[in-house]
Amino acid sequence: MPAFVTRRERIFDGAQLERIESAAVRILETVGIAVPDEGIRDRLRASGFRIRGERVRILEHRTTAFLDAERTRNGNRFSEGPLPADPTDHRITVSVSPYPQHVHDLETDRIVPFDTDRLIEAAKLVDALSDRGVTSGPPGCPADAPPPLQPVVQYWVSATYCRHGQRPVDAKSAESLPYVMEMAEALGHPVQRLPVYVFSPLTLSGESLRCALAFRERLSGVHVSDMASMGCSAPIHPGDAFALCAAEVIGSAILVQALADGLPVSWSIRLCPVDLSRLTMVLGSPEDFLLQLANAEINAFFHGTQWSPAAGAIHTSAKLPGAQACAEKSSVMTAGALLGARRFGVAGTLSLDEVFSPEQLLYDVEIKDSVQRLVKGLDGDCDAERCLRDVAEGVMRRGFAGVDSTLDAYREVYWHPALFERRFLSGWQGAGEKTIRQKAQAMVWELAGRHDYALEGHAQREVDRILTAARRAFA
Repeated sequence: MPAFVTRRERIFDGAQLERIESAAVRILETVGIAVPDEGIRDRLRASGFRIRGERVRILEHRTTAFLDAERTRNGNRFSEGPLPADPTDHRITVSVSPYPQHVHDLETDRIVPFDTDRLIEAAKLVDALSDRGVTSGPPGCPADAPPPLQPVVQYWVSATYCRHGQRPVDAKSAESLPYVMEMAEALGHPVQRLPVYVFSPLTLSGESLRCALAFRERLSGVHVSDMASMGCSAPIHPGDAFALCAAEVIGSAILVQALADGLPVSWSIRLCPVDLSRLTMVLGSPEDFLLQLANAEINAFFHGTQWSPAAGAIHTSAKLPGAQACAEKSSVMTAGALLGARRFGVAGTLSLDEVFSPEQLLYDVEIKDSVQRLVKGLDGDCDAERCLRDVAEGVMRRGFAGVDSTLDAYREVYWHPALFERRFLSGWQGAGEKTIRQKAQAMVWELAGRHDYALEGHAQREVDRILTAARRAFA
């Protein structure tokens, strides 16, 4: 049966997008990108860029030529509309965030630092849920290790305990990167691209830039991105904010391309919402979902590609598992899946990406299973012979629960939750009145105890050796 999906209209019309591009080009020519590093500015000056103080201005013809080349390379397909959905694609997967440095402790019901032992237990849980569509490495970073060592320990835990954990983690610093790169090569997933994070508004600087330039000879590409916040580090009006985002990302991509001696540079624009009364990003909010949709269109317009009609990041600002987290995550996942999304990130993650909760991960997987049944849709076909046969048997039995076709097909027709409660009150009371939280916490321990993954012997010895070398270096 075809997947049940909905359609939506574009957020931006052509005239609005042209005005956003025009404003972005003017921002680059008149305001420019701040580059605090004097040595990098000197290199850019030698490449023909105009510099005043710390700001590098990019002339209109250079930005236009850069965008024309990008759109031509992608076939100028933006006007073709959204990416078509696969009508047979029902399977939904979720992944966890690698960034939390805190974890929700089930025994004390408190938020505590994510040390290495807790990270290993969380990794076992994530891996045990791989047969229910969790496809990632461990959900956090070990705060008990020195900062340069944290990504190396994280990667070792990921590879050792998760079957989906062999791809590189974010090294975050030049000190960590050689060990992460060596570990990635030992695992057969060499680091080929590094990120460059732009600071809003309009600033190209920081550790990610230094890493990309220092290791450019070992890379096949660099990816430039931002996380501007509408009304805080970008203008409050969405169109104006997107013009700033486009300027700082596209301008920085042009500069990085010049600095990286022709190394391919990809880029993406991301505008986020902010709560101005608390000065915090509010990912997982209604505004965040709308901006996820808008980000996809803006990126497609500037790249010359078709746009994704869906959104797949299920953040929440909730600090503990429960009502707020489930409401925000389920609303985004349901709406996103109905628009065609099939991969959702940051499952089990709370407070944006500060906290991992094993309990919330189980809720998110349960929500995923429910939404997966929704998008699967219904098969409306009627087989007259089957229908008459079943009706005759059902009338004779005075019900259809025991009819052979019901026994054969009910698991296909109905979703059966592993965690959520469906019994009548008397049945729930008779079974001991266990709360959802009690069931979830018992399931966490049971699943973690079921962990049975082991990394292949030679690869394990290699990652052990690299971790030992890193511990000595950062002792």
